[in-house]
Amino acid sequence: MVDASRTPTRPLALVTGASSGIGSELARVAARDGYDLLLVARRRDRLEALADELSRDHGVDTRVATADLATPNGVEEVERALDGAPVEVLVNNAGFGGRGRFAVERPLADDLAMVQLNVASLVHLTGVVLPGMVERRSGGILNVASTAGYAPGPLQAVYYATKAFVKSFSEALTEECRGTGVRVTALCPGPVDTEFASVAGIEGTSLMRAPLIKVSAEKVAESGWRALRRGRAVVVPGIPLRLAMQSLRLTPRRVAARIAERSQAAPRS
Repeated sequence: MVDASRTPTRPLALVTGASSGIGSELARVAARDGYDLLLVARRRDRLEALADELSRDHGVDTRVATADLATPNGVEEVERALDGAPVEVLVNNAGFGGRGRFAVERPLADDLAMVQLNVASLVHLTGVVLPGMVERRSGGILNVASTAGYAPGPLQAVYYATKAFVKSFSEALTEECRGTGVRVTALCPGPVDTEFASVAGIEGTSLMRAPLIKVSAEKVAESGWRALRRGRAVVVPGIPLRLAMQSLRLTPRRVAARIAERSQAAPRS
């Protein structure tokens, strides 16, 4: 945790969705590289446990902020926790999905909360920290998108659309920030064994049973962090998954949508 008597000398990384999965692994990578951290999620107990681990193992100062970024005031909670501290690296990882047909199976309130978390809060938080990075001519933003952003996704229509937004937004910022010293990277993982699958209701689907394109949360984090340091605009972790995305570029969108729907259909009993 934070030593309040110490004057900070290390750069600060802000990681959202840090309580589990890819987010906690990205926090570990940042701590290993010598960044102090502000960890953001809803589950304070998990954040505090991770903060203690990172301080103990890497000697970095950590703070935690409990905030629900699926609500409009979530970013304001994060701003209060920052208290004006400059952010050197922003990791927009928080997000969730949900399976079901939009018109008849998905609660509209759930999908609106998804848009708030996956899109609106990501844009808001980016808008809070990016101007300072540009002014200092230093910094990086790692936006966790998904290979879902490469195609329409029936049965997860809103989730796929939000990740297409994140990928496009990140690529646009990459160009806008060219020459400023600020790097922006979209990390686009495929299926990963994390809590995401159970929350989204896609456990047991053919998508989650595709071992060739699965990558661990640890490897996803390493890949994303390395790509950000190298200034890459987009990174897809794992060679098989990258090849699959290349082939998807040549696939008609309507066909890609049907493939996505089959991959997320409920497993047959």
